[in-house]
Amino acid sequence: MKSHRGMATLWTASCLVFITSLLAWITLQSVMSETKRSQHQLHTAQALAISESLLETSIAFIDSTYSGQDVSIDTSFWRNASQSQCPPKQASVQWQCLKWTGALSPFDKDIGALAWPDSIDTSDSFVLFLRDVKLAPHKVKIWVQVSLNAEQAGAGSRASVQQSVYVPISSPWVAPDLETTPPSDTKPCVPVTWQKLFGNTTPAQLKAISEAQTQSGLSSQTKPSRSVYWNDSPLTWTQSLGSQGEPVILIFSSLACAVQCPEIATQAAITGMVYFQSANACQNSVPQLSVQAEAARFEWPTGIDASRVQRVSGSWKNGGL
Repeated sequence: MKSHRGMATLWTASCLVFITSLLAWITLQSVMSETKRSQHQLHTAQALAISESLLETSIAFIDSTYSGQDVSIDTSFWRNASQSQCPPKQASVQWQCLKWTGALSPFDKDIGALAWPDSIDTSDSFVLFLRDVKLAPHKVKIWVQVSLNAEQAGAGSRASVQQSVYVPISSPWVAPDLETTPPSDTKPCVPVTWQKLFGNTTPAQLKAISEAQTQSGLSSQTKPSRSVYWNDSPLTWTQSLGSQGEPVILIFSSLACAVQCPEIATQAAITGMVYFQSANACQNSVPQLSVQAEAARFEWPTGIDASRVQRVSGSWKNGGL
C-alpha cells in the first residue's frame, strides 16, 4: 500500500510540476508576444510619423509653388508626370502621376534639395502626386509611403498616409446667364463677355487645364476624351470634337483672333461650346451646335476660396489609395 501511495504522490507531484511549467511557458509566450506587438507598434508609429512629416512637406511645397504664382506654373510642375508612375487603378490617360523618391527628384531644385530622411528605405518609400485632369484638375491627391531601412530596429516597418488639396487652377462653376432670344434692339455680332459663359473661371485657368489634358495624352480619340481645347492658331479649324455625352469647350485665344477671325470648317462638327476671345465679335461668325460650359464644370465645395491651396476636408487617410 505504501508503494502505491508513493507512486500516486510522485505522479501527482509530476503533474503539478508539468502544469506549472506549462502555465509558466504560456505566460512567457504571452509576454514575449505582447513585447513584440509593442515593438511593432512602436516601429509602425515611427514610420507613420515620418510619412506624416513628408506629407506636410509636400503640401507646403505645393502651397509655395502655386500660391501667388501665374497659373502657367501648373504646366511646369507636372512636366515629368506619366502614367507609368500611376498605381494600377489610375493607369489611364486622364490621370497625371508624379513620383518623388530619395533617389529621384522630378521637380525643380527647391524640392530636390530637401533632405530625404536617413531612416527610410528609398527603394520602398515615395511621395506620389496624382490628379484627374479631365474631371478634377484642381484636386491633387498626395500619397506618401514610408518603409524603415535596415539600419533601424524596425526594418521593414511601413506606413502610408494621403491627403488631397485644391490648387488654384480652376474656379467654382457659375451657371451661364444666357438669353434664349436676343432683344430686338441688340446689334448683331456683339461680343459675348467671358464671365457670362465661364463665371469665375479665368482664361488663364482654362488654358492651364487645356495644357494639362494635352500633357496627360488626352485627345478626341482617347477614352475618356479631352474636354478643353485652347487654340492660339488663326488657321481654319478642321477637327470634329465632342459628343452629347462628352461636350467640349473650344477657345480661340486673343492671340489667334488678333491675326484674323478663325474659321471652323463646314465638315467639322463641334458639340459643346465655341468661344472667340476677341474684341471684334468673332464669336458670332459661326453657329454653335450647343451652348454649354459643362466641360469646365468641376466639383467645388460651397464657399471655398479657389484662389489658394487648401486641404480637401475629409480626405486625410491613414493608408494607401
